[in-house]
Amino acid sequence: MCLLFLLAGGRRAGAETLGDYATSRTDGRTVTITSRTGQQLRFTAYGDHIVRVRALRRGEPPFADDRYEMVVPENHARMRGTLRLHDGGAFLRLTTGAADGIEVVVQKKPLRLELRRARDHALLAGEDATRAITWTDGASTSAISKQCFAGAQPGERFFKAGTDFYGRSDRLDRTGTITAWNYGNQTNRGVYQAPVSLPFFLSTAGYAIFFNTTFDTTFVFDDQGRYEFSATDDGAGGDRPQLDYFVIAGPSFRAMIDRYTTLTGRPRLPREAIFGLQLSDKNFPTVSGSQWWQEKITAHRAAGFPLDVQVNDNRWRDPNGRREGSQFRFWTAPGGSWHQPTPEQFKHWADMTGIVSVLDYNRNNSNEMLGWRPGPPPGYSLDPRELADVADNDAVPDFTSPATRRWVWDALWATLDPARGLPGDALWLDETDELYKIPAGARCANGRRWAEVRNNYTFLLQKAVGEGWNRALPSRRPWTFSRGATAGMQRFGHFWSGDIESTYAEMAAQIRGIQAAGLGGFPFANHDAGGFHGRVIPAAMYRQWVAAFASFAPIWRPHSEANTASVDIGAGASRWPLDHPAVEQADFMKYARERYRLMPYIYSLAREAAATGLPLARAMVIDYQDNPKAWAHDLQYQWGPAFIVAPNPSDGGTAIDVWLPAGDTWYDYWNDRALAGSDTADHRTTPATAQLPLFVKNGAIVPRYRYARSVQEMDRSALELDVYAGKDGAFELIEDDGISEDFARPARSQKTQLTFEDARRRLTIVQPRGHYAGAPVRRWFTVRLHGYAGPVGMRVDGGGDLPAFADEAAARGAGGGVSWDAASKVLSIVTAPIQVRPGALIVIEASGTPFVNPAN
Repeated sequence: MCLLFLLAGGRRAGAETLGDYATSRTDGRTVTITSRTGQQLRFTAYGDHIVRVRALRRGEPPFADDRYEMVVPENHARMRGTLRLHDGGAFLRLTTGAADGIEVVVQKKPLRLELRRARDHALLAGEDATRAITWTDGASTSAISKQCFAGAQPGERFFKAGTDFYGRSDRLDRTGTITAWNYGNQTNRGVYQAPVSLPFFLSTAGYAIFFNTTFDTTFVFDDQGRYEFSATDDGAGGDRPQLDYFVIAGPSFRAMIDRYTTLTGRPRLPREAIFGLQLSDKNFPTVSGSQWWQEKITAHRAAGFPLDVQVNDNRWRDPNGRREGSQFRFWTAPGGSWHQPTPEQFKHWADMTGIVSVLDYNRNNSNEMLGWRPGPPPGYSLDPRELADVADNDAVPDFTSPATRRWVWDALWATLDPARGLPGDALWLDETDELYKIPAGARCANGRRWAEVRNNYTFLLQKAVGEGWNRALPSRRPWTFSRGATAGMQRFGHFWSGDIESTYAEMAAQIRGIQAAGLGGFPFANHDAGGFHGRVIPAAMYRQWVAAFASFAPIWRPHSEANTASVDIGAGASRWPLDHPAVEQADFMKYARERYRLMPYIYSLAREAAATGLPLARAMVIDYQDNPKAWAHDLQYQWGPAFIVAPNPSDGGTAIDVWLPAGDTWYDYWNDRALAGSDTADHRTTPATAQLPLFVKNGAIVPRYRYARSVQEMDRSALELDVYAGKDGAFELIEDDGISEDFARPARSQKTQLTFEDARRRLTIVQPRGHYAGAPVRRWFTVRLHGYAGPVGMRVDGGGDLPAFADEAAARGAGGGVSWDAASKVLSIVTAPIQVRPGALIVIEASGTPFVNPAN
């Protein structure tokens, strides 16, 4: 690998390279190697499967561990490991403690490093004589650090976590590409919103690399033989980027994601209602307010539609309800949008109705907010002399300052404080990415230049909010989302992709974008379903995107810009289903019912994401990283372990090819038709408009509740389990109170183990231990066995055969029984209510006797 520095600020131009080996020392965890010309290589074990690599030029001290908080600060001490050092004469060998860990080989003359797999010494990546660590100071150019590998391994493929502007990804396979996803600047042709800047990539060779820097980065993945990554200060001067990165062992992508989110932090789990439908007031000009919300929500609930989250855009803010010139306070003056009902009255109504309230903070209004101090310290802004070309230049908080971070939380808390009884359960942090005209060399309160801060700017705001929330509301989970993200921010909050276009090309970019974000620690990525800039979108797009695809995205939040006229411009502008004709309403209701019935499945995936980093929308490469088909089919994804989702970014009625992996049978979700998986031929399908291609794997166990119009209304005493024949399977259903942080305590969470034995048609339910507020004390089960040729008798816990009925409803009305649907070939078993007894087994299985058809 080569590291190249070109530096501005009048430094002397010239190259400095790593010389020959001189000395080495070790403390058991860190090995420090010094060259004859004074440079250093430092290797530190972070547990058994991660090695930190730092390269320092002569006389250069390393940055402090806490300079970049992308790594959880405590992990520098907590993730201790060992590095065994062996001197082989011409080389040094460094090995982590695990047999499946990492081996680093350092050739001595000259110093060159190789990254290897410990168990068999296989080369992962390495330098050669010409592609090695080098520093160069340019007299008048940017400071650039560049790490160059000699070349990729044969057949190696690369996945780069994160997204381009607006949360977009044009492809998941980055092999042969150059990727630079950073905070916007003036060279980006005015495009600047919402990049997810994650300097992290994964390789099919079985390793990942996390580049520990907030300077702008560029990654070159075997493009014309070049394999390198670099950091630049964009001509800012000041401190130079240093080479500091973490090598993370796999070999599986699952293991790399788990270890990466151990290092940088687990994703913050939102409350359960956040995974329900979220709708906003943005489409409606100058009309929304507390009364409007009550009427709108009541009408939609009365029509049977669900809603859990009201997203308040600008209209709620005093004194004008506009994007600019308003503060973080309800507009309650006579004529204001929240005059009647008052915010307190609305909050009481919302709590009773099961509505979560999101309030937006616009960074550009900071100067209007409580306690704002203009100017640099002791003020809260960047130096105004650096902001002449910046819009809203009197409202640019410098979040590198602890005082500014305290101010912003205090200003938000003045309204969020539950003691005041106001709506405000979640935060939307907007406008943090519109500062691209700040000069790269502008100095921030922490002494660093803007070039080193800008990629971390949203992180610092999310940190202020996240830490403030932890202090003030330790028992209630936050939901905060901002435009764009940086590595490590997932432990404080989440992101959405900004003001996207209403086109099918955009829809495709968002399908890939949620996968790319999920692979980098952001499993709860969200976007404006239907696009922001399409005030009026075609009916087909509403059905295809707002209803179908978005209902199978991590967060379901339709949203678009308001009309500029003084009155509403019709149903096409709204994203609310009741504002659309009957066909769109029917499709929206279809997918609303599917999402809400799947809530126990979705929420279990969310719990898994918070524990391991594994996303809800899983790129096919997560489970099939060595299969070329997985890399070619990036417009489809796994929805947890059970489903493959293949949204069609078109009006529908056009043929698409879906890859159903070989070795499994896949059921068409809509008609139960069984399809054999194949790695040679795709499944070609021509789905009609609003018919989302959706497939279920054999052996899948899919838990459901009955449909309810909000999470609060869900009946958790009735659990439905859809089981798909052809393979043994298992699933862990995870439930908790959905609101508090108690879920982290095993005694306040319930995990129900579900195991299916295909040949015996046996489902075993291990009842959960622990208890949470609202947990059912009795539960009846509906089990549906899909994919068998005919019915058989069934029993529960070794009892006699259950009576047969014509359908599920009749079996349920009789207190339990079995029914057979000959058309879909689904055998349904309905139990009587069963007492929840921690650790007890419930066994539902074939009895071996014939099914007695009630019609006979």
